[in-house]
Amino acid sequence: MKNTAKHEKETNREYALRVIKENIVNLQLEPGSMISEQDIANELNLSRTPVHEAMQELSSTKIIEILPQRGSHVSLIDMAHVEEAVFIRATIESAVTEMACRQATEDDLQEMEENVALQRFYYEKNNLDRIMELDNAFHEIMYKITNKMQCHYMVRLMSIHYDRIRELNLHSFNPERIINEHEEILEAFKNKDPEGAKKALAKHLSRHYTQEDEIKKKYPQYFA
Repeated sequence: MKNTAKHEKETNREYALRVIKENIVNLQLEPGSMISEQDIANELNLSRTPVHEAMQELSSTKIIEILPQRGSHVSLIDMAHVEEAVFIRATIESAVTEMACRQATEDDLQEMEENVALQRFYYEKNNLDRIMELDNAFHEIMYKITNKMQCHYMVRLMSIHYDRIRELNLHSFNPERIINEHEEILEAFKNKDPEGAKKALAKHLSRHYTQEDEIKKKYPQYFA
């Protein structure tokens, strides 16, 4: 499991939740693999309680299955859960994008533009992990603009099913398309075109459907 430092003001439960989620998404904890609360607690230098609380929260999204007396395992990728996660994200983020496009200031547009420029930079450096981080940060800007951070938290928690597909897409196909789609969203923001921004977002979030068969052929062991 890949470990990262605890953030300032992050509680032990939040820390455990974040690290476990990151490792599920980046496939360090592979679909179908068994995981131990005690092993994770030891690795993160935490007591078992915050790890248990994090695991319980993740089990509510069905990304982890807790087996009584046997431990827990990371769920295989179930496309029904992926499609539900995309539905939740697309429904909420479509409304947020429309609102953000109307409300965005010059400072907001500059932040989005700098984000996309960094995506281009790391694409040229072939740093896929940073592209994924910047992708998430790009969308988070829109939630900040509209002051909908509770919605963002809920969407991010449920999106873990979709995020594994995003990770596989990122490592299987040319990620330049992702950056191009962010540029389309940004251009709509600059033009104060909420409908155009929503259309570009819908295209961006639906990409996994066009690549599902190829991903399944490449990683059949990951799918339910």
